[in-house]
Amino acid sequence: MRPLVRRTQRLQRLAVFEAAARLGSFSAAGRELAMAQPAVTRQVRALEVALDVELFRRWANRVELTEAGRRFADTLDVAFSAIEHAIDEVTELDATFVLATPPGFSQQLIVPALDSLQHALGDRDLRLWLYDVERELAEGTFDAAVRLSSTGGGWPGYQHRELFAEHVVPVASPSLADELGLTASSSAADVLAAPLLHMDARDRPWMSWAEWLAAFDLALTPGRRRVVFNNYPTVLQQAVAGRGVALGWIGLVDGLVADGLLTPVGPQVSSARNYCVTWPERRSSSAVSAVVAWLDGCAGSAGEAALEPSTRDRPQSMP
Repeated sequence: MRPLVRRTQRLQRLAVFEAAARLGSFSAAGRELAMAQPAVTRQVRALEVALDVELFRRWANRVELTEAGRRFADTLDVAFSAIEHAIDEVTELDATFVLATPPGFSQQLIVPALDSLQHALGDRDLRLWLYDVERELAEGTFDAAVRLSSTGGGWPGYQHRELFAEHVVPVASPSLADELGLTASSSAADVLAAPLLHMDARDRPWMSWAEWLAAFDLALTPGRRRVVFNNYPTVLQQAVAGRGVALGWIGLVDGLVADGLLTPVGPQVSSARNYCVTWPERRSSSAVSAVVAWLDGCAGSAGEAALEPSTRDRPQSMP
């Protein structure tokens, strides 16, 4: 019998301890492992007894790694990563790469360059998972996901790389812009007077018309009837058809503007949020690295454009 098995008695205890150490909470570890919190506590305590070392300091409502626990957690992190990498190499679990993205991001940036992305993945199949709200990601499994960061920071349990910042400008079809007398130098008040195309903002972190207008101390007109669409591709379709003014994310609408289907009709607003690609910790692989590099390159031109906002920009202050 290997010393590891003899000393820990049950290898599952290592997995329970690793989750508790990584998440900083016995309750969070229980949720991740589908275990009750008291069961996590018992497993960790049994490991401490087996090793004859205290791994956590415990208080009434929180726990904290001891120095020995921190060293042990760091070592397990490296060991688990090596094992997971070996499993990926000897199985076909990564034969299909699942990339989760918001519909608008996929339609405007990924689908037009799909052949290039598939080439970057080599022999692996690609499945695009289009999600509408952030909570959907907790209900499925993915290898990487494009997400918009909140002002609170990153995502526990995930690594991430920023792609480009959130810079938003109102856009309309050229015919509607001419009809309403709107140009790129129009004021926010001029835009507010136009018919606005709304996307459902519930459970979605990206900018809404209310947030865009607040940057200019304006608000949506009370009592004004409006139609709210469920996803961004539909909003863009309506804008191209000349049915109203939409919010356009720089990096997503660049192609439509370059093709003359949409035109900027007002000032740009920036937030503290960023489009990011995220992937689960300890799930890094050559496929993840290839997709992250591809998305980074794909978003490069958008990021460069956003770094040099025009003189009409009015960045929004964020908490």
